Amino acid sequence: MALFNVIGSLQNLESAEAAGDRYATRSSLSVNGLSTMIAAFFGSPFPTTIYIGHPGWKGMGARTGYSTVNGILIAALCLTGATGLVLRFIPLEVTLGILLWVGIVITAQAFSDTPTKHSLAVAVGLIPCLAGWAALIVETVVRATGMPLDTVASKTGGDLVLSGLFSLGQGFLLSSILLAAMVAFVIDHRFLAAAGIALLSAFLSLTGLIHGVAITPTGAQALTGWWICPSFTLAYAATSLVLVGLFFLNRGKPYQASHP
Repeated sequence: MALFNVIGSLQNLESAEAAGDRYATRSSLSVNGLSTMIAAFFGSPFPTTIYIGHPGWKGMGARTGYSTVNGILIAALCLTGATGLVLRFIPLEVTLGILLWVGIVITAQAFSDTPTKHSLAVAVGLIPCLAGWAALIVETVVRATGMPLDTVASKTGGDLVLSGLFSLGQGFLLSSILLAAMVAFVIDHRFLAAAGIALLSAFLSLTGLIHGVAITPTGAQALTGWWICPSFTLAYAATSLVLVGLFFLNRGKPYQASHP
């Protein structure tokens, strides 16, 4: 959770910089971590993070006062116990529209602020995220039916390979970055760099930080350890070998970008 939290914060800083606002990484992460530890001393199990959606909020005209007012209002709701009272009049679903809009803005930024030739890499990077979203929907629906998830997974067979869906979605915050970077390096004919990303992916899948999941009767359970998902580890390792081979095959050949 801490690792994903730091990566998410770095992504949000990059998103803000792409929107024209640059914030110092060291001070931003330091304050973020300090606030998490202070909150933990007061009994909070939730880590703080740099808020997502900077381009969207900036487009709405929000400035520093927006975050300040949000902090004051949320603190007041939590300390007074008025959350339940507010939800009696304002359905929770109302907030989802805002989150959906922020997600759309961020996705649009990923394509608009990326060089045209790397659009394919952005699209590939979305695949693990979509798998994670689909896995969440499947797990929620199956839980509502009262059937064990592993039973449903065995019955679907080849029509819907749930094991692959859950594996691809597990650790998507990391795997989406790795896949997008790998494709971007291949597009630029930087095959050794792409091979390095493939090796890193093999190591992360070896430890279960990505793709490590087990389908149990009660739901999908994240797994960590050694040799958790060998099929992904071997696939990434084989990909690395292929990329090294492409490096030697294309060594000395001039690279001409086919896109602006």
